[in-house]
Amino acid sequence: MRRSMMIFLVCLVFTVAPLLAANAKGVYIRDWITISVRSTPSEAARTIGLGNTNDFLEVIEEQEDWTKVRTPEGKEGWVQNRYLTKQTPKALIIDQLNEKVKSLTENNLTLREENKQLQKENRERSYKMSSSSKEIEKIQKDYEDLKTASSDYLELKKAYEKLQQENIGQTEKVDLLAKENSRLKTSERLIFTLIGGAFIIIGLVIGVLLQLMRARPKKAGYKF
Repeated sequence: MRRSMMIFLVCLVFTVAPLLAANAKGVYIRDWITISVRSTPSEAARTIGLGNTNDFLEVIEEQEDWTKVRTPEGKEGWVQNRYLTKQTPKALIIDQLNEKVKSLTENNLTLREENKQLQKENRERSYKMSSSSKEIEKIQKDYEDLKTASSDYLELKKAYEKLQQENIGQTEKVDLLAKENSRLKTSERLIFTLIGGAFIIIGLVIGVLLQLMRARPKKAGYKF
């Protein structure tokens, strides 16, 4: 995949670069050379600077064999036309491609590191999701247990309240029976007291009658 991308970039540069160079207001120094930038358009003129392959020179004035240019350092001078070209030098293209490949390689490494980090985060997220799912299941189970316990509690509470009401009713009945029993016991005691009193009175009456009968004088002529 990287090889195919490099071939595509080379083809693209070789196709587009000449078109860009044709419209540029400057020229390049030919491949693999270093040239002198002279003060006048003559090989005997003083050298005021040097130009290297890949340097882009801004054109100021053109003659038949010489061109006045401005170097990347801002120096103005004359160079021979045979060392110049409007096409982008192959060395510059290769350098640009190498920079591009280097940049793409660095981006690829960065993407790999980011991918590793994302995979790590994804594993951590999956673990957290698994833990969360287990926690949710536990909470749901606890919730169901709580609902069941709550239902049982409500049933027990309802049964307790029913028993409490029944107990209150039984207590009231017991109180009524106790009162009735107390009343009956009081009545029985009163009856027994009255009966006892009546026997005592009858006894007293009989005793008095016997005493009276004994105290009466006996009539003569009668024997018993």
